[in-house]
Amino acid sequence: MNLTDRDAGKFLYKLSAVNSARIKPETELNCRWNLKDAIKVFLAYVVLMFVGMPVIVRFINALFGFTMPGNVAPRSLILFFSLFVNGVICAYVLYIVRVHYHQSITALGLSAADLFANVKRGVQRYLITLPVIILTGFVVNLVSRYYGQAPEMQDVVRWVLEERSLFILICLIFFGIVVAPVIEEIVFRGFLQPALKNAFGRRYAVVVSASLFAAVHMDIYAFFPIFILGILLGYLYEKTQTLAASVIVHILHNSLTLVFLLYFKYFLEGKVPVF
Repeated sequence: MNLTDRDAGKFLYKLSAVNSARIKPETELNCRWNLKDAIKVFLAYVVLMFVGMPVIVRFINALFGFTMPGNVAPRSLILFFSLFVNGVICAYVLYIVRVHYHQSITALGLSAADLFANVKRGVQRYLITLPVIILTGFVVNLVSRYYGQAPEMQDVVRWVLEERSLFILICLIFFGIVVAPVIEEIVFRGFLQPALKNAFGRRYAVVVSASLFAAVHMDIYAFFPIFILGILLGYLYEKTQTLAASVIVHILHNSLTLVFLLYFKYFLEGKVPVF
C-alpha cells in the first residue's frame, strides 16, 4: 500500500504523539478540596499538637506524679500522644478526601507510578540541595552568635543526646524516620499544597507550604534550613505528582540527621558542632 506525503505526515505525527505520551505523561492531580479544608486541617494539627498534647501530658504527670527528667514515663507519653495526634490528623485528611469529596487516595499523591525514576530524581536533587541547607544553618548560627543569641537545641535533638532508655530511643528514631516523614508529607505536600495551588498558584503554594512546614517545628534558628528542605519537597511533589520522592527525601534527611546525632551522642560525648 502506497502512502501519500500527507498520509505519511499524519502517521508520523500520531506515532510521535504516542511515543511522547509514553515517555512523559502529563498528569495533573485533581484536587477537589479547597482552601477552607486546608485551613481546618492545619489548625487542627496545630491545636492538637501544641495545645492539646502538652495539656494532656501535664495532666497525666500531675495525676500520677511523674517527675522530669528522672522518669522516662513523660517522654514515652509525649511520643505516644505525638503518634496519636499525627494518626488523627492523617485520618482526618483521608476522611475529607475519601468520604467528603469521594476521591481516591491517589489524589493526595499516594501512588507508585514511575517510582524508581521519581525516587532517583528526588535523591539527586536532595544531594544538590543538602550543602545549601547546611550552609544556611551555619550562617544562621554565626549571625545569631554575632548578636549574642546562642541557638538552643531543638527538643528532639536534646532528647536523642540525653535519653538513656534504649526503648524510648528506638521509639524516637522510628517516629523520626518513618512516622513523621510519611504523615507530614501527606498533610503538607499531599493535602495543603494542592489546595493552596488551586487558590493562589503553584509557586505560592510551594512557598507557603514550606513556610508552614518550617514553622510547626517551633525553632526560629532552624526555620530557614527547614524552609529550604520544604521548598525542595514541594518542588519534587509538583514535578512528580506523587509523594514518593518527597517522602523518601524526607526520610533520608531525618535519617542522616539522626545518624549524626547518635554519632555525637556515643563517640563525641554529646558535643554537637556549631552547625
